[in-house]
Amino acid sequence: MKYQGGKNAIGKFIVDVMTAICPPAHALNGYLEPFCGSLGVFKNITDKGYYKYIASDKQPDLIEMWKKLQDGTLKIPKHISEEEYNKLKYAKSPNALKAVAGFGISFGGKYFAGYIQNSSNTYGHDYLREFKNSIARIQSNISKSTVHFYNRDYNTFKTENMLIYCDPPYKKTQGYSTGAFNHELFWETMRTWSKNNCVFISEESAPSDFKVIWRWKKFRSLSRTNKYYKEEKLYVHKDSYQRMKEALQKHSNIKNDHTKTRRHRKDNTKTRKNKKHH
Repeated sequence: MKYQGGKNAIGKFIVDVMTAICPPAHALNGYLEPFCGSLGVFKNITDKGYYKYIASDKQPDLIEMWKKLQDGTLKIPKHISEEEYNKLKYAKSPNALKAVAGFGISFGGKYFAGYIQNSSNTYGHDYLREFKNSIARIQSNISKSTVHFYNRDYNTFKTENMLIYCDPPYKKTQGYSTGAFNHELFWETMRTWSKNNCVFISEESAPSDFKVIWRWKKFRSLSRTNKYYKEEKLYVHKDSYQRMKEALQKHSNIKNDHTKTRRHRKDNTKTRKNKKHH
């Protein structure tokens, strides 16, 4: 599922880092992801042995879609016309099909950013079918009694002894479909949560009392002409940093796996180029 700011490409690696530092024995009350979005991270953790898994998002249509996918009642048509797309844009929420249209067949996966299905720049892509197939692959990961979905604001959760991953709206990005985001309140909440939980935050920058525990250079591409690299960073509070760093160092295979993945991609690229020359 393409989703602006989604972590589908690196979600597995983020989970590797978090579970190495804070395994189920350290997170007795389970896992919480209050900005679950496209489930790019969440889908990779639901088989790790935690007591329960909570995915939440303030976007009501998105959560309705995940709930219906979870219980097997999500029905996605073979085609959504531009007229239907525009009607769904103003349909009453929560509405699972509204999320399908708003994220699945919109430019860049940005909520109702414009109908892309028949665009001259789609290069033959059937975005609705691709979207349907991509979320179908997630169904088995979330169709468990231990997985729970909520449409709530992040700061309404009361947390203790949990593993928490936050991927909030980035400060330098444009507004999101749920409206303005109070970044100062967010970081203050993270300070509070970090006292009694294992808290990890994805952001490009953070206040000085948060330290980078892990980073990843990520290739992003929303179109054939808009391609660039960005560095993903995973932050933790300074009071937990040293302990978490030492825990992560005991799992050197995590770093090696990431390096191998990068090298493997480079080797594949070289192989394709060599074949062309021959």
